[in-house]
This record gives sequence, C-alpha cells and structure tokens, in this order.
Amino acid sequence: MKTLNINLGVTEYPVIIDSGMLDDFDKMFNYIGQNKPLYFIVDSFIERNYQFRAASRKYNFSVYVLDGGKNNKNFNSAMKIFQDLDDKNISRDVAIVAVGGGVVGDLSGFIASCWYRGVELISIPTTLLSAVDSCLGGKTAINFRNTVNAIGSYHHPKMILIDTKVINSLPKREISSGYGEIIKYGMIGSEGIREKLMQLNVDCTTDLEELICLSLKQKEAYVCGDVSEQSNRLFLNFGHTIGHAIEFSTVYEGEEVLRHGEGVALGMLAIFRICIHLEYLNEEDISTLRAIIEKLGLPVAFSASSIGMSRDALIDSITSLAFKDKKRTSKNLRLVILDKIGSPTLYETKDEELIKLGVAEVITE
Repeated sequence: MKTLNINLGVTEYPVIIDSGMLDDFDKMFNYIGQNKPLYFIVDSFIERNYQFRAASRKYNFSVYVLDGGKNNKNFNSAMKIFQDLDDKNISRDVAIVAVGGGVVGDLSGFIASCWYRGVELISIPTTLLSAVDSCLGGKTAINFRNTVNAIGSYHHPKMILIDTKVINSLPKREISSGYGEIIKYGMIGSEGIREKLMQLNVDCTTDLEELICLSLKQKEAYVCGDVSEQSNRLFLNFGHTIGHAIEFSTVYEGEEVLRHGEGVALGMLAIFRICIHLEYLNEEDISTLRAIIEKLGLPVAFSASSIGMSRDALIDSITSLAFKDKKRTSKNLRLVILDKIGSPTLYETKDEELIKLGVAEVITE
C-alpha cells in the first residue's frame, strides 16, 4: 500500500494505491468509511466483475450502474442519475463514489458538484487512463453536441483509491490507452517519466505502479496554484486539441473507433510535426516519440478508409473540429506546443493549413 498526499493549493487529499480493494469490500470500506450515506456510480463492466449491487445489500449503500462508453457522457445520463438520486431520496450529506473509467469519473464528479450545490466525492478510477489523469485535479464535465467537456465545473474528491490489481487485469488495449497520457507527462516535463518509458518492461506491474505515482505527482505540479486552468495547467492539454478532434471525427456507425489515449498519441505526433514546421523540434525528436508510442502498443497513424472516408475529407473534418476546441480564444486556436522536449508553451493560430499539416502526419488513405 502506498499513499500520495496531493496538495493543489486550494485543497488537499490522499491518493491511496493498493491491490485487491474491489475484491474485498471490507478493505475498501476501511479506507472510505461508512459514517455517512454512500451512493456508488459504477461502470457496468466493473459491476459484472465485482457485483456492487449484491454487496450493497450487505453494506447498505446505493448503486447506480452506468455503461462507461463515451456516448453516455451527456445530459441524458446526468438527468437519469439525478432522477435516481431523487427517487431514492438521497440527501445532501451523501458521498458519491465514482467507480469506473474517465466517463464514469467525469460524469460522477459533475453530478456531485450539482446535487444540492455540491456533495462529497470519492473517486475509484478503474482504468490506467483515469488513474493517471482525470481522477486528479477537480475537473468534471459532460460533452455537448460535438464539443468535448463543454459543460462542467470544478469539484475535487475527498480521496482517490487506485486498485492496481484491477488496472493490471485490464485488456492490453486499455492499458496501452493509459500510456498515452503517461507519454504526455514525459513530453511536457518529466525526464524521469521519459527515461522510465524508454526502459519500461510492459509486463512488470511494479513499473506500472511507479509510473502511476510519477504521473500523478507530475500532474499535481502543473495543477497546484492553477486549478482553474489559467496558466501552467493548460500545458496538460498537450496532444489533446487535435487528439479530441481525431477521436470524435473517427466515430463510425455510432461507435468509438479510437480510445482516448490512442487519440492523444496521434495528437502528440501531429503537434510534433507542427513544431518541426515551426523549427522548434526536429525529425529525430518525432522519431523518438513515434518509437515510444509504438513500443507501448499505441497507433502512429489512422486509416481514413477504415471508416469509409477519404483521407482529405477526414483531415478536413478533424481540422474543423479542432477549431471548436474549448481552449480556443475568440479568434484563435490555442495549442500547446513544445519549444523543446520537456518544455511546453502556448501557441495561438488561425492558420488552418498549419493544423492540416499536423493532422496529415497521422492520417493515411
């Protein structure tokens, strides 16, 4: 068991990293406590494997089960949960416990921030992606139309519990997706993370736990003193502006084709190409990034024909969506770029051709 003490300036909370908490409800409740009503919002995959509904009868807590797909991160899902809270007469002294990946975590945080103007939140991220990123920092949001995280608030958890046994049991693709965010931390700052990724044994659970700790401390450093994202926290969006646009543009027949971390990996490669064009980085830099991405099982390109589109049409779609990014100013798209590896900076542009140049790096026929 390991505890990280997170201090963001405006709030402090512990991150408890242990193994087997979801297998052992007594162990989990030893950390959470049972001195107030608990309302669990649980990913349907986690429910199938760990049976929170059955446990709720013994431990006396409420459960709402949610499919953790991106298409459920919306107002409809939020309204259904609000209705369930009301039906069960859940009062303001409740703690909402989010058990799932990024969608469940973001939606649960949004619910917790709104119910009676804010109730206690406990986060139990069950994917590597959410464990190294979205669980920490207080951002909560839902998507609206084609804009990612368009509606949301800041609401910090009381604590975060990370069960490494659950994360290590994930399908390989889900673990690889989480590495997308870890690579980001290495590219914008942490030399220790970059070195660890270069030497990583992908089958070593100890290495993974160390990377989770390094990533969370890296995020703490960027969020501390800038929770509302006015300066340094913006750098955590590296790879995300184009990455989000790639994710949404590649939805096919209503289903997501790319995981979030896969979109971020492609977004980082696109930004590296833009940085080369701006004469900040060089071909050796992008080759290094590409090698790390491939080593960790992430894509370095996406085929437009795989979703029935031409390359040019998909590049245009991604570029158009990128210019709707929530981090834009009234006139310009605001990108996080690197003036060298480990040194992020902000760059504003209205040049669509520059964005297309970056996107073209990762889109094939």
